[in-house]
Amino acid sequence: MKLLSHVVRSMDQNVYIYFDENTNEGVIIDPGNDGKDIEDIVKSNGIDVKAILLTHGHGDHIGAVPYLKEAFGCPVGAHKWEIPVLEDERANLSGMIFGSLAFTPDIIFEDGDEFSFGSCTLKVIHTPGHTQGGVCYYDENMHVLFSGDTLFYASIGRTDFPNPPMKDGIGYPSSENYARLMKSLKEKIFTLPEETVVFPGHGNKTSIRFEKKFNPFAK
Repeated sequence: MKLLSHVVRSMDQNVYIYFDENTNEGVIIDPGNDGKDIEDIVKSNGIDVKAILLTHGHGDHIGAVPYLKEAFGCPVGAHKWEIPVLEDERANLSGMIFGSLAFTPDIIFEDGDEFSFGSCTLKVIHTPGHTQGGVCYYDENMHVLFSGDTLFYASIGRTDFPNPPMKDGIGYPSSENYARLMKSLKEKIFTLPEETVVFPGHGNKTSIRFEKKFNPFAK
């Protein structure tokens, strides 16, 4: 597997392009903006984009979705609890960043689902807290985790954003954000192999071993 990245400098958001170098099949994870730049990276490396995968629906992670979806004719995947966030420009905060954006994902994930391309299988780990439908994508074979804004280098994502109103059993009250994120980290993330390399939505890469030892929220 090969990983390319691009940093959207407006909010220092990390875009990841993860692909099988043997088949050139790959995915784009969290294209926050800079659609043309991301398109150029993909095309210059001959990558066959099978999907755009979102860790969550905040505006700084979704800005280039419409551009890239049209450019590559690929589906967009997100957790089912993130649909109300993606469909509501107020909930996804897009208007505060680059202009209002709302859409419905094509692939609806649940916790434990898998998405495969080339020789890679990414497992969907639902980690609510930063947003109600936030997820991490885990490649068990390569010990790689794309953590979005769930886990950062020696820190975690914010938990003070309001959640959309609950509907049809989707979501939970905003007052539960912090507790849910702590539960996700303790039970789902810090239980992964310590050699797992973590690629977050912002900032430098890290590892489960480092975070268990030095992240104040792991105590």
